[in-house]
Amino acid sequence: MCDCSKIHLYGVEFKLDGMTVVPTCKDCGFPLDEKQADKFQKELVKSWGMEEEEE
Repeated sequence: MCDCSKIHLYGVEFKLDGMTVVPTCKDCGFPLDEKQADKFQKELVKSWGMEEEEE
């Protein structure tokens, strides 16, 4: 898992792990942990100008 303290919108790339797309940190090359992935998703939705879905 990624140990980077800050994850920025443009510091994430997507890689395939089998049939699953995994958000990965560009700096260290490791997949994001659950907390980082949630934060990244919220930033991405906000940058697109969309309302966040309630689950």
